[in-house]
Formats: sequence, C-alpha cells, structure tokens
Amino acid sequence: MKELLDFSVTGVNWMPTAMLVFCLFYWIIVILGVFDLDTLDFDVDLDLDIDVDGDVDAGGGGNTLTWLNNLLAFFNLKYIPFMVWLTFLALPVWGVTVYLTWLLDIHSFVIGLGVYLPVLFGGLFLAKFLTWPLVKVFKALDEDAPQDAVGGIGYTKTNLEGSKKGQVQVETQGNPVLIMARAIEGQMIAKGAQVLVIEHLETENLYLVEPYQA
Repeated sequence: MKELLDFSVTGVNWMPTAMLVFCLFYWIIVILGVFDLDTLDFDVDLDLDIDVDGDVDAGGGGNTLTWLNNLLAFFNLKYIPFMVWLTFLALPVWGVTVYLTWLLDIHSFVIGLGVYLPVLFGGLFLAKFLTWPLVKVFKALDEDAPQDAVGGIGYTKTNLEGSKKGQVQVETQGNPVLIMARAIEGQMIAKGAQVLVIEHLETENLYLVEPYQA
C-alpha cells in the first residue's frame, strides 16, 4: 500500500491523484453536511453579461459560447452536477494513469505526460458513458421546475431588454432553477435585479418576468 501511495505522487501521477483526492474530500464534506450536491456546480449556459441570442459581433463571440455550451451538454454536464461528473472522470483516469506508468516504469514527469494526456482525453468520453444512466435521474428531479418557477422570485443573471432573452435564477421549493426569460412589455431589467416570474410560454419554452420589489 505504501508503495502505491508513493508512486501515486511520482512524476505525472500527482495530477490525477490530486484530482481524485479533491473529489474524495468534496464527498466527505457533502456527507458531513457542510456542502450540498450543487455547491460547485456550473451554470452551463455561462454566467456572462452578454446577449443570449448571440448579439455579439466581435470575433463571433456568440458562436463561441454556443459551441462551448454544446460541448458541455455533449459530455452530460448540462444535466448532472459537475462534481458527480468529475468523480466519474477522476477515478478511471487515476487508475489507468498510475497503472500504465507503473507498468512502463515511467518516473519522468515529461514522459509521463505522454501517458496522462491521452488517458485524460479518453476519460472524458468514458465519463460521458458512465454518467449517461444518471441523466434521466437528474432530469426527473427537475421535471417539475416549470410549474415551480411561475410565481417564484429570482435574480437576473444577464441583462433583459426588449424582446431579447436572458437568464434568471429562481428559488423554488427544491433547488434553484436557471430559466430562460424575457421582460414583459419590453422593459429593461439590469443584471442582478430581483424579478417575479409571471408566465410560462410553453410554445417557446420561455418565461415572462417583471421587476419585483419586496
């Protein structure tokens, strides 16, 4: 066991080992109740102060964000908590990297990168495969989100103006829900403003919101 632990931090192995230790530490904290499952989660649609409809001309910024969102969704990060996904990535990457560097007797960090980087790349697709059964589980947990969001109070994550869509985070009976919304009557609502969700437009899968004063 001591030999395994020593080799796990030798050369390039410290990188997958650090990732695995981070995941283990996170789950211990979750079990103890200090963190919840979404503490280190991402807003996949990106919390950036830009127009979600792609009203970004310079350098094709809107297309870049769309591409990035599609990439994250491809690897199931749109549907499951980030730390769940990272755990399914870290464990096999650590095991395969340590085993191959031990088998090939690689102690050099630079040479070890030739093993670690391909394993990490392959691990992304393995994590996608391993987390696929969990996608339906987490989707089922959020299936009541549209009903819960209407009448809820939230905060704008992007600017809302005219007919442009933006992001709103709404506190529901369960976990906070990130929805796509538009200001009613074309009002201008700044990022970070408190809003009330008043209607769900099912045909557009969009919500109407208005400024809210507590």
